[in-house]
Amino acid sequence: MLDTLSDWWERKFFRVVAYLTFAFFSFFVFLLWSFPDHRIKEIASNQLEEAVDHRYDVSISKLGFWRFTGLGMEGVQLSERVQPGSEDDGGLALTVRIERISARLSPLRTLFNRGPTIRFQVDVGGSVIDGTIVQSGAEQRVDLSLNEVDLRESTLLASLLGIPLFGVLDGDVELVFDAASGQIADGSVNLTGKQLTLGSTVIQSDQIPVFTELALPTTSFGNLEFDMTIEQRERGSRLNIHRFRSRGRDINTEAWGHIDLLPTGGVPRLDLRLQVNQEYVTEHDLGIVFNMSEFRDGEYQDWYGFVLAGTFQDLNFQGSKTAAQGPPDDDDSDDEGEDGEGQD
Repeated sequence: MLDTLSDWWERKFFRVVAYLTFAFFSFFVFLLWSFPDHRIKEIASNQLEEAVDHRYDVSISKLGFWRFTGLGMEGVQLSERVQPGSEDDGGLALTVRIERISARLSPLRTLFNRGPTIRFQVDVGGSVIDGTIVQSGAEQRVDLSLNEVDLRESTLLASLLGIPLFGVLDGDVELVFDAASGQIADGSVNLTGKQLTLGSTVIQSDQIPVFTELALPTTSFGNLEFDMTIEQRERGSRLNIHRFRSRGRDINTEAWGHIDLLPTGGVPRLDLRLQVNQEYVTEHDLGIVFNMSEFRDGEYQDWYGFVLAGTFQDLNFQGSKTAAQGPPDDDDSDDEGEDGEGQD
């Protein structure tokens, strides 16, 4: 064992990592012993505000050590700053609440990845999201792991989504960013959801005429499968949605296509379709929705298809019988929905 460590110590990279780790740890020990608690929280808040480009005011309730080489913060709150005269002026500022967030330098992973590696955990209320950040050359890689995240209990996801959503999420997210531009260059997203249920809410959108203001009752979407990859292109990057499918008691949904993220904005080209339980439509008097031209133009058998194109600033939403027939080469796309047992 000592011979192995001696061999490693002869390598310059290993010695640099060891020195940096010791310096990092010593700095935090000195910081916590020498500075008042409120001053340390102020420094951490300022650093977080700088990381989000000063678009949010950040407050921290409690701060301390985490696993010797790291820092733990509890009761973190980010409140969106609304500038006078901006488009958001007069609206409600977004507030994001995080139960606890912890991060530390990982010496071993830094050694193996040949680049500074930070491990972190985010307590979202219903579960803990584990992740790593690796700085390697001109790229920065972020990996996230979701393990049975309870959406009903999650304060973070509830504040981000802005709508009442219940159920359990599992999956992995891998994103690679260009360090110079900060744009997504590569990655993948694989998520599964169980017993997903949308609580009673009102959906509003000035971009899609159908959803200008639509009141939705409690709706079961059942189980979800989501598979997306990201590829870098000559201009920007492309989000390829290979599968987005839910099977529930009230509604079955599917979506496929891509979204181009360009310097000028987002350009979607998505096909969507949905199948709705007729008893659900009758019970909640939703017949007027399905009499809209977009639904009539996209009706095929018992599915409704749509195409979403244009740009994020000027979306084009139209009915499509082709989309209602399902994704190409998808043999099980017409499977019946699940019975929704246990999704109340």
